[in-house]
Amino acid sequence: MEFMDNRDKIYYYMKRFRLKEFFRPDYYPEYLKYMSLVKFSKGEYIYKQKENIQYIYFFVEGRIKVYSLLSNGKRQLLYFYTKFGILGDLELFNRSNPYTLIQAAQDSYCIALPLADTKQLLYDDPIFLRQMAELLAQKLCNSSSNSSLNIYYSLENRLCAYILASAEKGLENEKEVLIFKEGLSETAEILGTSYRHLHRTLKELKEKGIIEKGKGGYRVLDPDQLMRLSSDQYM
Repeated sequence: MEFMDNRDKIYYYMKRFRLKEFFRPDYYPEYLKYMSLVKFSKGEYIYKQKENIQYIYFFVEGRIKVYSLLSNGKRQLLYFYTKFGILGDLELFNRSNPYTLIQAAQDSYCIALPLADTKQLLYDDPIFLRQMAELLAQKLCNSSSNSSLNIYYSLENRLCAYILASAEKGLENEKEVLIFKEGLSETAEILGTSYRHLHRTLKELKEKGIIEKGKGGYRVLDPDQLMRLSSDQYM
């Protein structure tokens, strides 16, 4: 976690995502005084289960994974953040430690608010509370959809959805391509399957001409077919 001394960037994100509208106008200067821009490097945890949270984060750029840690020690993917969202909202209102693991899937940026200085303001801010209600309802819908994806769809469907959600954009011969770089052992754990079954499913996708193995990962050859097979996405 790296704090970045860049007020101009904070103002840029505030304007881009209209964050001023999330707060009561007379409280806004107080919030702004405490806001910091933070960077989480790829693979770094933002929240861990049972750890006290010190900040609520407004996610503004990058890609973030949200997992549930099961009683057997394995992880289950809940969803990805690829666009604006708020991290720590459930914990703020439950006054509890995080229920999930939240990890940067690539270098990601958030605007941080320290709860030690702003928690009571947030509790007393009706505009913020209304915004949180809307975002929490959206999270509930996404979580329900992704739970259905985990239960009722085949590994091929879930793997295609996971590749779409986690693949990184790259350039080859001046053309934009999608490259899936996730470790296969971790992917098998997250999708609730064996390494052998995952490897067999990747081979089937290669035989269908949807992906190909290359240096550093799997290159997506047919994103439209990948999208059709995914049925839904972890979003």
